[in-house]
Amino acid sequence: FQHISVCDNISNHSVAFPIVSTLNDPYILAWLCRGLAEDSMLFLVLLLGACTQPWAAFASNCTAQDQQQALVDIYNAWGGPGWRRKDNWLDTSLECEDSGTQLPAHCCWHGVLCCLSETCEIGDRPDIDRCGCEPGLAWAIELDSNNLEGNFSSMDHSIFACELFGLRLPNNKLKGPIGQDFTVYRKLGYAELQDNSLQGPLPKGLGDIFSLWLFFLARNLLEGPVPADICGENSKLFFLSLEKNRFSGGIDLAKCTQLGYFYGEGNNFSAVFTSAIPTLPTLRGVYMGQNNIRGVIPRGDFLDRLPHLEELGLFQNHLSGPLPEMTMFSMQYISFADNRFTGRIPNTWSRVARPDLRVFLQTNYLSCCGTNPLPAEELTVVADTLRIDEVYQGVDYSAPILPPFLELSDVLEPVRVFPRQSFKATGLRCPQLKLSELVDFEPIPGHPTSNLQWYLDPSYYMFEKCVCEEGLQLVNLTKPGRLPYLECQAPELVASDGSDSWEEAYPWAIVIIVVVGCFLLITMLLGLYLYKGTEVVQRLNNLKKRMHGLPTSGPFTAVVTDIQGWTALCAQFPELSWKVLSIHNSILRKARWNNFGSTHETEGDSFTMVFYDAKDAVAFCLQAQQMLSMQQWPIHKEINSEEQSTPLMSSYVNPVSDLPLKKSRSISSLSILQPLSSSHPLTSTTKHHGVDQDKNVNIDVQVRMGLASGFLCPGESLHAHPTIEFAKEVSDAAVGGQILMEGSTFDAIKDVLGELGTVDAQGMHLDRLRMRRVFSWPAFFLCRFIAPPSAASEDAVVLDMGTYTKSRPDQEQKQTRPAPNSSFPARSSRSFLLTPLSPKLSLTGYAQKSASPEELHLYQVLSAAGAERAKGWGSNLRLKSRLSLKDSLSKGYFDAPGTLAAPLGISKSPADASLPLVTTVFAAVEHARVFSSREIRHVERGLLACACTCLDQVKGDGYLCRSFGNLKLMLCFSKPEAALAWSCAMQECMMAQAWPRAALKEPFKEKRDQHGNLIFRGPRLRIGISQGRPKSIQPDHLGRADYHGDCVNSAARFMEGAAQGGQIVCEQDVAMRAAEAWAATQPSAEPEQALGPTLHTVHSWSPFQVPQSYLQVQQQQQQQQQQQQQ
Repeated sequence: FQHISVCDNISNHSVAFPIVSTLNDPYILAWLCRGLAEDSMLFLVLLLGACTQPWAAFASNCTAQDQQQALVDIYNAWGGPGWRRKDNWLDTSLECEDSGTQLPAHCCWHGVLCCLSETCEIGDRPDIDRCGCEPGLAWAIELDSNNLEGNFSSMDHSIFACELFGLRLPNNKLKGPIGQDFTVYRKLGYAELQDNSLQGPLPKGLGDIFSLWLFFLARNLLEGPVPADICGENSKLFFLSLEKNRFSGGIDLAKCTQLGYFYGEGNNFSAVFTSAIPTLPTLRGVYMGQNNIRGVIPRGDFLDRLPHLEELGLFQNHLSGPLPEMTMFSMQYISFADNRFTGRIPNTWSRVARPDLRVFLQTNYLSCCGTNPLPAEELTVVADTLRIDEVYQGVDYSAPILPPFLELSDVLEPVRVFPRQSFKATGLRCPQLKLSELVDFEPIPGHPTSNLQWYLDPSYYMFEKCVCEEGLQLVNLTKPGRLPYLECQAPELVASDGSDSWEEAYPWAIVIIVVVGCFLLITMLLGLYLYKGTEVVQRLNNLKKRMHGLPTSGPFTAVVTDIQGWTALCAQFPELSWKVLSIHNSILRKARWNNFGSTHETEGDSFTMVFYDAKDAVAFCLQAQQMLSMQQWPIHKEINSEEQSTPLMSSYVNPVSDLPLKKSRSISSLSILQPLSSSHPLTSTTKHHGVDQDKNVNIDVQVRMGLASGFLCPGESLHAHPTIEFAKEVSDAAVGGQILMEGSTFDAIKDVLGELGTVDAQGMHLDRLRMRRVFSWPAFFLCRFIAPPSAASEDAVVLDMGTYTKSRPDQEQKQTRPAPNSSFPARSSRSFLLTPLSPKLSLTGYAQKSASPEELHLYQVLSAAGAERAKGWGSNLRLKSRLSLKDSLSKGYFDAPGTLAAPLGISKSPADASLPLVTTVFAAVEHARVFSSREIRHVERGLLACACTCLDQVKGDGYLCRSFGNLKLMLCFSKPEAALAWSCAMQECMMAQAWPRAALKEPFKEKRDQHGNLIFRGPRLRIGISQGRPKSIQPDHLGRADYHGDCVNSAARFMEGAAQGGQIVCEQDVAMRAAEAWAATQPSAEPEQALGPTLHTVHSWSPFQVPQSYLQVQQQQQQQQQQQQQ
């Protein structure tokens, strides 16, 4: 398109008006000349009407100052400092002059072109000479390949809508949608936005930009259908490029009457046009390859409605059926390649057959002589490529192999090989096509011969005149009654009888063999790695530990062992003590040698050993305990004085010999004897032989062990090291046969419980663990047919025994553990005047290593086979008087309800007998997501402070099972009334807690009722309660009691789906049981109430009391502080 400036003699000034034409269009030029010559007065009248149209008055409020500021905003929004060229940008003091016109500074910035003159002289072109517009306003912005990076919508199009004629921004990094405000332009002639990352659909109303004649959007991320109004009533759009995007649907180009070229390759278009092909007389080229166009092209549409079509590309689609008719002599390029066309080439194609015409018809199912082809619908949905003789059910040898206007030349050329072909083209040479002698041929410059540039599969003309490359042989593979099929093969692969080899007949068999072989090889290598793994490296590390002896620096783990009741045994049986001690020492030395430890010191029956690795130290304890339990200890035999004297030790008896034992595994259960320090160190068995009586005394040695981990600085001595003293303190807390460790040791071994589970009396057997891993991989792939092996039951068992604090001498008499009590007295509001917990306490604080030297976090470790022994000890520890439980959240595993009745270690079923009823509580802070990670740490300290204090209110009942990172708690109670009392107390406590400022904003602001009473303040809890029998109770990976079953799931669902902030949701039975329990603690009620108290009648008897207002709470706090200061 062009703009022509015509001088208006009436108003004596130049007016620019657009004329729909092209520079090389002789018809428009002839019309202009004829109008000036024949009817100049009529032409001037038409010209006067055009001059009076408000072409330049669409947006008269644009100023150069506003555009300069908008350009500065573009520079900042699109990464201006990183542009490849940014000459003079942001220099507002620059003196700019162009073609003798003084312009604003931004007109000399790189890529910015401004208008030069308001009028156009005769011979000037507004689209080139920048005339006919207000000087100083932006005429074009051309920043192609300039590393622009940002959101395209950051550009304010309304500022430039007045005079902007060109927008060229290709090959940059612009993203985001084009935006609806892009349609404000009224003089925009070209917009080049290709090679960016623009997203979203095209804006509606693009047809309103009637002056737009070139629009390039190729290679972006645009999607959706193309708007129907992409062209307006008077649209001048000539070039439209949409290729390499994600557009879908069809295209409505009915209004694009001036469209010349349309590019739409590489999208997801399902049709060339939305309905019937519109009449587009100026359309020269259509490119719609690499889309999802399906169906049959109607015959005759291209002939009638696209008379001047020159280039047509529909390659790589799913078109089927016969080829369309072609009668346009102007055609220069046709590509129907890689589709599913069938049938013959129509005879009407003779009108377009010229040597300079390029035609691509390969990779179709075209055939000259095939009959009864497969339906077009079936060919469209077939994903694989069919052989040409599989598409047609028959052959007509009487049909001509080529249309009358075509024949085969003597020039052979190699057949191009494509991924999807209906025949094997490797090594095949076939003749070119040429015009037959029936066609009058006139030589064309550049094409002196009649050979055509037509590319057609040789299967169309049944491989006539085709030969093979040197070294190959043409083999006939034609099936009876089908189209001829030929291939080029090596002579040694051609069977004497002409039959196919098995590789050619079954090519899929080779693929299956290769895939299966690779799979087996990978499986063997993976199994070998899992079975052996790092065994060699581990052995070298173990050898290094033995060679170094005692550690001199770095981390280490100390183990202190002691025989319980050894002093009493020596005093009662001095003659056996040396034998018992010798056996005991040999067992510990053997276990120490097997686990790469060193003896630091010995003192009587006590050993202090040091290990480089905490895993080796725990393995030593597990092996030693199992060896001690299987040892045959000496038997003391007492005889009458009348009998002849016999040796002191006559025989050895295994106290567990009657139990089914295997030497490779430790015993599954042992009778737990009383500690020697509190009872006699022997069990007697009496035998009667007439009047004589012999008394055999079996000695059962119980060894307690304690572990602690620490760090040894270079040059520091192990003697009296704090870690060794810590280990002695842990050992003193254990009872006979028990293994205790502190928190840092547990942190070091909690991820290797599977390896420690393989320890037995002979040592650690990592081959068992490797075998479990090897068999777990096939079970993973065959999970639909076999259940994968469960390895958790064979891991070592770790139980959390609680966290204890060391009291100072002035506080030893003040701290006592609260005794359990079934009653719940009413609480005053002073109970909820809380202070935040220590910053070390978090929602997972009970599972972390004790950071304070005044705290002692104890864990018990046992083998899977002997885990049931832990029930005999329960929560009983030999704690010193200055150690006391830290708080109610730090209880041990056996303090949880029902843990003594649940099985531990290896078990086929959850329990032999039904587990007791427990009450599960889930509590979560509503709207916890509004807090940041830092605010969550502050809020969770207050949440745990309330939970701890409220657990104290229910007098010992209640156990914190699990905590979550999103301010959620799970607790378990043995009684429903305790669970409800704790929940009510928590709702009170949350209102009186000293929350940080972030926890008192919306939606946690303080709210009062109409009487001024406080009803909400701070985070609100959603609480769900359910009672039932758990399916199983097992220690989790942190040694805490973990409950599973329907009651746990119900409580979680009540909390998540039913409760709102500040609400407690439970079953009616739970509420009634709690109400009855509360009512039982009150004086006798009236007879009708005593028969069946309801929730309303019992509400006043419950320990739940409405807290005082927050202002009164603050006043009480201030009074207490003043009293303490006084």
